[in-house]
Amino acid sequence: MKFWRCTVCGWLHEGDNPPEHCPRCGAPAEKFELVDMAEYDLADEEAAAPVVKELTEADKNRIQPALYRISYGLFIVGSKDGDKINAQTCNTVFQITSTPMRVVVGVNKNNLTNDYIKKSGVFTVCILGQEDRQMVGQFGYRSGREINKFENVKYSIGVTGAPIIDQCIAYLECRVDSELTIDVGTHTMFVGEVIEGNVKNESEPMTYAFYRQNKNKPAKTPAAKQWRCKVCGYIHTGEEPPETCPVCGAPSSEFELVQ
Repeated sequence: MKFWRCTVCGWLHEGDNPPEHCPRCGAPAEKFELVDMAEYDLADEEAAAPVVKELTEADKNRIQPALYRISYGLFIVGSKDGDKINAQTCNTVFQITSTPMRVVVGVNKNNLTNDYIKKSGVFTVCILGQEDRQMVGQFGYRSGREINKFENVKYSIGVTGAPIIDQCIAYLECRVDSELTIDVGTHTMFVGEVIEGNVKNESEPMTYAFYRQNKNKPAKTPAAKQWRCKVCGYIHTGEEPPETCPVCGAPSSEFELVQ
């Protein structure tokens, strides 16, 4: 029987051929090399690398619900290529070190955002709140190669030149550390040093579990403001009081916010 070692994470596979993907890190078959098991002291259980067979469909169906229990956030990760910008929905973002401040984002190699990050060496992370569910669909499901994802979306350009959407609760701007960035097969794990960021409001961040439970529910709309004329009691609905009261003619300064 042949043994194959994943050159990314060291996993050992037993079989005539390497697996399509490493079950530990996801690296593709070409990342495996044939090994001489004489190099391994299999009598030493602590030193011996684990040997497993490729998962069956039944195995995968059993394990997948356990993976759904892992807690994720939902983020919009953006980058640039010259004067072009793109962004995508992402659920793999986490802080890896505090000194220096570094975060990791996992981006599929087939995505345009992956190409832009590799070319520019920068990326932004916009942290979504629970009321920002429409941004998940705006920046997910379709490729930036096919559509302009920023059409009708308010955004600004950060110090890195990468985009920051207005509808988020916080954002980070990062510079890629290429020496720490890892190829994990289907995805690239970009390690970025945080060079800018801010909290925009104190709303609750959206988790992937929250999104799955609420994605088909309509988003809450802010309650309309109501203004009362202190002279005659007339109620006006709107973001601002009227210039004059339509009932008594009192100026806007005579209105008070009641809701």
